[in-house]
Amino acid sequence: MSGTRRHPLGALLALLLTGCTLLTPSAALPSPSPTATLAPPTATPPPLPTPTPTATPTPTPIPPPDPGALPELANAGAAQVHAAVGDAALLCFRYEDLTNDGLPEWLALLHQPEAGRLSAFVLRDEHIHTLLDAKPDPGKPYYGLGQYPTCEIEIRDVNADGKAEIAIFGHAERNLTLLHLYAWDEGAGDFRLVGAFQGDAGVSFEDRDGDLAGEIVEGHRDTGAPQLAWRVIFTWDGQTYGWTWDRWDWYFLERPHDYPTHRADYAVISFYLALNDRDLPGAYALLADSARAAQPYENWALGFARTLRVDVSGVQRVATASDEEQARVNAMVTAWDNEEGLVIGRLWEVTWETVHTDAGWRLLSATTQLLDTWDAPYWK
Repeated sequence: MSGTRRHPLGALLALLLTGCTLLTPSAALPSPSPTATLAPPTATPPPLPTPTPTATPTPTPIPPPDPGALPELANAGAAQVHAAVGDAALLCFRYEDLTNDGLPEWLALLHQPEAGRLSAFVLRDEHIHTLLDAKPDPGKPYYGLGQYPTCEIEIRDVNADGKAEIAIFGHAERNLTLLHLYAWDEGAGDFRLVGAFQGDAGVSFEDRDGDLAGEIVEGHRDTGAPQLAWRVIFTWDGQTYGWTWDRWDWYFLERPHDYPTHRADYAVISFYLALNDRDLPGAYALLADSARAAQPYENWALGFARTLRVDVSGVQRVATASDEEQARVNAMVTAWDNEEGLVIGRLWEVTWETVHTDAGWRLLSATTQLLDTWDAPYWK
């Protein structure tokens, strides 16, 4: 066997085919004959079938409108809008892309003199789409899109979903502001009422977190303190707007403010609004005499040196066994502070002990509980 070569591939194949296990050197496989052909046979694979190419259908592009025909198309649409108005007064109309298909539609805002309210419709492909308004609760007056003949329309991507919305503002008696928000629903082939909002201290858009999706803020005046306004914030959740939080604010922007203190909860609200206005002397004056005596103004004010903004919400008086000279008030306070160039937000639950004096209610002492802390990379 001195001239015999063992072919490794052949031995391995034999081992796999016979199921033998190498236990000892004596169990080695016998050497192949010197005259045996050691190279394994080369198998010729069958030719692969030639694939038959499948023709990919080419979509037929939609030809863009002829620019020369656009004026005639617009004029024809305008004439149809005027014909659809009837006896109503056409306050204003817009020619813009309202369905996000690249082609403009007509939006008409009308005032019905006999009914005394606004209405609106969209002309698309010679079809009239009436923009349905929100019906009021039973027993409350119906103003449609508004009572007075005004034209306040915004057409833009309000909620950062990549599509344009139609925002129509209206006004009614008792300083009531209304907002109706519409979006094109491709599946329904019509315009959907995304939300309806109203408030006697205004309705507005606001982007406080920098996500480009505008929150909607309703303002409501307080009958007990007309200089105050309660702001309710609605946030877009991908389908609709939902109530997410609230805060107290001034109804008037003029300075200086008259801080209401004829109720214990108003005194707490006034304190935080004064802090937000950076009227630190005014806030300090709302503390009770004993609280001011315990901490001089200079030391007290130093604690708010880095405060940028303060919001107060959820203010309510807690029923206790105390007499009418003392009261306990709970509040949710959100504060933003500048800490080494970073804006840090904190949410606090605060309980105030208050006392009634000849000058109104004053703040004695507070217990606080920190609920949340976060970085605020976007500040407005």
